[in-house]
Amino acid sequence: MALLALVIGLALYIWAVRSQTSYFYSTNVISWLLVALFPVLLLFSMFPGSTISGTLAGFSMSGAIAAFIFIWWYGTKAATDARTIDDVRNNLLAKLKEQEDELELLKDNQRKNQRSPLPIREHKILPYRLKQAQRKRIGLITGGIESVREADIWVNSENTNMQMSRYLESSISGVIRYLGAKKDTAGYITEDTIADALKQAMGSNRVVAPATVLVTASGELQGTHNVKKIFHTGSVHGEIGVGYQPIHNIEACITNVFTKATSQEFQSLELKSILFPLMGTGTAQGSLRPLAERLIGAAISCMETNAKSTIEGVYFLTWTDIELETCKEILEDSDRVIPVR
Repeated sequence: MALLALVIGLALYIWAVRSQTSYFYSTNVISWLLVALFPVLLLFSMFPGSTISGTLAGFSMSGAIAAFIFIWWYGTKAATDARTIDDVRNNLLAKLKEQEDELELLKDNQRKNQRSPLPIREHKILPYRLKQAQRKRIGLITGGIESVREADIWVNSENTNMQMSRYLESSISGVIRYLGAKKDTAGYITEDTIADALKQAMGSNRVVAPATVLVTASGELQGTHNVKKIFHTGSVHGEIGVGYQPIHNIEACITNVFTKATSQEFQSLELKSILFPLMGTGTAQGSLRPLAERLIGAAISCMETNAKSTIEGVYFLTWTDIELETCKEILEDSDRVIPVR
């Protein structure tokens, strides 16, 4: 009986320690109760006349009861104290590891910010399939926008005054304006098609609310790049002496573009794909990672909640190596999409 109590008690204790069970403390009490029986039963079976006496918590005890309670109490207390020390140590190590990971992430982001972004010349599509809407795709397109011919809608990240950039400025707005305009054989603008259409859409207004979407024809882009419509959205706002800054609810631009594209107004066009720039990260110089996370997350949500819409694919333009790396990390860390190999 003594050996059986010892074996069962030790087995329970080892199981409680190794399995990291949440019932460790109650199992520990039972384990040491059984372990305490071993020496008591063994001792008093061999020396029935022996006695052990002592005082615990103000109570005097003697004989087998005293030995049993002392071993049980001391073993349980020692094991509990050891477990508490281990728990504190493990918690400290876990927090230290978490802080080290955060520090490494900050260092990685700092290295990216300090590194000069390199333009990507190659035109390539990196598609991902949505888990909740398997017919839908979200993807990254590398290179300049002038190489893109896969999207029915191009989104122009515009200021809330809807003033397009000049032709030679290094912005999506300027490139769209130039590519959509009518030109002579020497490449000079003869008709500022898209900018004129946007002015007409503005009417007498001088400013629009943040995330407003105005739609114009695509001008020459329809024939050269298969673009059916340009969706202009107010993603940045300007202040005198400060310049442009991203609007606070920039993800609303994604939602409003998607709502407009899937409305009855454009149903006859059978629009199937949208190209978004990384809004707010260009002239407005917004922080890339947080903005990209919000934009990509909003695009995934729109397609998940509108699984029956005609829009089958949403793309984000990644013009530099840092933009591509950042957006790939966001998508590959997401549990809502799967890479299409």
